[in-house]
Amino acid sequence: MISTVAPLKISIVSVIIPAYCSSKSLPELVSRVFNVLTNYGCTFEIIIVDDASPDDTWQVLKELKINYPHLKILRLLKNAGQHNAILCGFSFVKGEVIITMDDDLQNPPEEIPKILDAILLGYDIAIGAYDIKQHSASRNLGGKLIDYIQKRIFHLPKDFHLTSFRGIRKVVVDNVLQMGGVYPYVTSMLLSHTKRYVNVPVHHAPRAFGKSQYKILGIVRLAFNLLFNYTYYPLYFIISLCIIALGTSFGLGVFVFWKGVINNGHVPGWASTLFTISFFSGLIILILVIHSIFLHRINQQITRSRLNFTISEMHE
Repeated sequence: MISTVAPLKISIVSVIIPAYCSSKSLPELVSRVFNVLTNYGCTFEIIIVDDASPDDTWQVLKELKINYPHLKILRLLKNAGQHNAILCGFSFVKGEVIITMDDDLQNPPEEIPKILDAILLGYDIAIGAYDIKQHSASRNLGGKLIDYIQKRIFHLPKDFHLTSFRGIRKVVVDNVLQMGGVYPYVTSMLLSHTKRYVNVPVHHAPRAFGKSQYKILGIVRLAFNLLFNYTYYPLYFIISLCIIALGTSFGLGVFVFWKGVINNGHVPGWASTLFTISFFSGLIILILVIHSIFLHRINQQITRSRLNFTISEMHE
């Protein structure tokens, strides 16, 4: 995609890292990010959001805060998920460009300048395209499903890569913060506000510590959040079912009329009746379930019965 805006100048960079059970990787990660951005020659801040980790992640962050004045740390009151943790970090950024990256050292900090250089060319979003994904097979499979949905939603090229290692101009982040919603998906929220995006080839390192917190159930939940929050596909599905049901009932009516009235034949009764009642009853229940999901989410949004995140402690 060719940029049509003038090159930018970056005076402040904000790096957001959602952290969960990452006490072993954070010291090295913070040190490397600090060195990379110092050498890049810009003012920067590092914002790490502890997503209510059950281990000693918060204690490690407080110790790092003593040695790194550029570090801003926040701790959530309860686990809110990676996307809500990133939104929390968005709320406190000061930079013109925001970098989001994982806490497990699979996003090498040394690749940050490549992403910043792409933003300098005038793009609003620069997303890292991994050379070889080092995730587990199950996570790669789930990632392909979610990426496929997003590519369909935003009409992205088939070979476009979507990852959590990205750079974003602050104007896009400001618009994202106004969106609200209790089931956020950050990539979709970002892509909703601009067409100026680009992939940047970056390295993806093997996981050095711990195991991925993404499970199959979580990936499926993310896929459903995408479908119900950012698409009309569930409604299109209902419409398709209704058309099928209408066609089926019309076909049965024509068959009964032709068999019983025109040909004066015997029309099978109980089997066809039970089949028709079961089919339409199941269809009605499915439609009600889908509508109930939409109504439940609308209710949560209006009544504020579910919050994106709550901050327990913060050190700037």
